[in-house]
Amino acid sequence: MKPYLSIAIIIVLSSLWGCHILTEKDGTNKEKISKETIIRSDSTESLDTSTELLKNVKPKIDIQAIKKCAQQGITSFNMDSINDTKIYLDNSIVDDVLGKIPVNEHKDWFLKANEWERFSCYQWEENENYFLFTLLQQDESCCLSMYLCLADKKGEILKIRQLGLRGGDGGWFENDWGEKLNFGKFKLFYDSYYDEDKFENDVYLGYTREHEYTELIMSLKNENFVIDTITYAKTDTLISKK
Repeated sequence: MKPYLSIAIIIVLSSLWGCHILTEKDGTNKEKISKETIIRSDSTESLDTSTELLKNVKPKIDIQAIKKCAQQGITSFNMDSINDTKIYLDNSIVDDVLGKIPVNEHKDWFLKANEWERFSCYQWEENENYFLFTLLQQDESCCLSMYLCLADKKGEILKIRQLGLRGGDGGWFENDWGEKLNFGKFKLFYDSYYDEDKFENDVYLGYTREHEYTELIMSLKNENFVIDTITYAKTDTLISKK
């Protein structure tokens, strides 16, 4: 009988760095918040089982770091009246943690940060089971977006959802707002339009405006955000030249 060969597996997850608080006044780093490294190991797992375990491991955030750089209490909002806080997360947190979770559960949509498009801390709150925090990202070419991140009390990131945005480009404009109803529950209003010039036989007639308006309820249930659409309307209108 051939002896069995035991396999030891050590899984080392990437280091997670606490948020880097920056003040834009002089462009220098003012304070560096603690770093956290997560190491998971289990020498009793077979190779196949450990590989599967690795796939199910969720990225982890330093909750205390978020609390230090964000304001306590998540509120109702109107994107039209919100500005970038300029208190930024270190980009490594986005690359190594937040960027591993699909936004709105879209398989091709992940948070990305670079030198020009960073994420700033905004608000946070928690209950006995979950930690919620919001981030802002200013896209220099277009928009200011707000994201809601859901973590458990250990800091494992469970879901990320876009709450709203404000901005426009090339005839398109959007401004969203939201009414907080409860912990992890919002009534959201998305309002956007797209204008396009209208010609006939090379004669300018005016422009068409495509308008979309959506009202929905987003609720936190069983580690997930459940979406219920209340109202959706889309109209196309020709606005004649004067």
